[in-house]
Amino acid sequence: MTALLVENGTLVESLKYFFNQKWQLSFLNSLKFSLIAASYSTLLGFFLAYGNNFTNAGKRFLKINTGILQFPMLLPTITYGFVLIYAFGKQGLWTKLLQHEWFNIYGTIGILLGFIIYTLPPIFILINNSMAYLDNRLFLVSRLMGDSWWQSLHRTVLNPLYRVLAVAFLQGFFMSFTDFGIPSAVGGQTPFITTLLYDGFMGTIPNFQYGSLVALTMLFPSIISILILNHLQKKVIRYEKPQALVLKKNLVRDWAFRCLFILTSTFILGVFLILLVIPFLSNWPFDLQPTLQNFSTFLQDDSLLTTLKNSLLMALLTAVIGTIFAYFAALMTSREKKTHKINQLIDSVSTITNSIPGMVLGVAYLLIFASSGLHNTLIILVIVTIVHYFATPYQMAKEALQKMNLNWENTAKLMGDRWITTIWRILIPNSKITIVDMFSYYFFNSMVTISAVVFLTSAKTMVITAKLKELQHFGRFNDIFMLSLFLLLINLIMQLLTQLIKRRLTNEKKKNSRITWLHRISPFIKRLQ
Repeated sequence: MTALLVENGTLVESLKYFFNQKWQLSFLNSLKFSLIAASYSTLLGFFLAYGNNFTNAGKRFLKINTGILQFPMLLPTITYGFVLIYAFGKQGLWTKLLQHEWFNIYGTIGILLGFIIYTLPPIFILINNSMAYLDNRLFLVSRLMGDSWWQSLHRTVLNPLYRVLAVAFLQGFFMSFTDFGIPSAVGGQTPFITTLLYDGFMGTIPNFQYGSLVALTMLFPSIISILILNHLQKKVIRYEKPQALVLKKNLVRDWAFRCLFILTSTFILGVFLILLVIPFLSNWPFDLQPTLQNFSTFLQDDSLLTTLKNSLLMALLTAVIGTIFAYFAALMTSREKKTHKINQLIDSVSTITNSIPGMVLGVAYLLIFASSGLHNTLIILVIVTIVHYFATPYQMAKEALQKMNLNWENTAKLMGDRWITTIWRILIPNSKITIVDMFSYYFFNSMVTISAVVFLTSAKTMVITAKLKELQHFGRFNDIFMLSLFLLLINLIMQLLTQLIKRRLTNEKKKNSRITWLHRISPFIKRLQ
């Protein structure tokens, strides 16, 4: 990208683009909306996590609602924009039912709603998981010592979690700042840094030099985020034996948080209900007769079916190859101490890929492989997606492998087993659940990603998320919803399969543990007899 910046002049001349009013407005819009959305999502995510851990709202109630909160993660962000339009636009479902247009969906409110729906699930999961490890007894001790509810909350919950809250906020900000789907769907005339980058490479008159500069400026938040996260790593608070607190009954508190969960879940379901309504109506909002014609038309369109097959094939290839790649990378860093420099390199690559925006990665691959045989192939989509989402599966595998006994390899070596045999017979069987999690993470993200692949698809390798952008240009919203519905169905089936596999593996593990325990105590039983 640097070469493109100096191709038509000096680097100093290229940097004059910084003073371009359109770039400044786009960058400031991305910054402003990302900060606001991340703040709202972090605040809401904290209260939802607090309600899940510090109230008696009911286990089944909380389980259902936390499941609904994670539902948006199964769909691409560009779909969020379309369902918001058909829910709250001038001809939207809820606008028609309530006979009032509450706000203009194109612009500020629509973008913020989309960003909050997008960032709330991962922020909630992060805060909720961390809050579950707090020693809740300290909250009770603080109240018994005469502290007010706010003082107890600050000292025993907020203070230990401030690092996690900061990380959650940064994650929400980074996700919003680098998202392309929501601004392209409901941004209207509001320019964003991601839509500016898209126009630079894929607009009516492409300008690769300007687009490359925009891509480089998108790295600024990444650099700042890395610096802040490295500082926060030193501020970890741990408890030796966290125990759950037996909460006393408080109907006002419990119902207040129940209402918060109900409102949040109802809004999410109300927005995404559009996917189950609009495709099965003749012509919204003019002809509301139920029909399966849209479904039939979809099945007769070869380009849409090809797009569906491409997405499924890309997701499966990415999940299989990516899981193998990430697992063996984790093996090197967690089980092989002799390759210290290689281990450092892998960790560095993990950090870099985790912090580079998907669109910037897509631009880099476009420029690098533009004249190669990989250009406009499914292989390049698989490679860029594996690299883009490498960090999380790698950390999953590394965490699991580090917890295993480090002497297993030495024992196997003394028994004459090769290294690869040890991996196949010992390490992999003891990390099956983690491998399933890695596979599902790669699969779901491959199905919903748009930023990393939007520059690399062609007519033959078009995937669902990129196709949705193309269909938006032609106003084919029925096809948009049908594609999104099939994508959701595929993800739900895969989620169900992975849950069933994990449950079976967990039951097998428990069964093997019981057999091992009985085998150990059997000599003592015989002696007693």
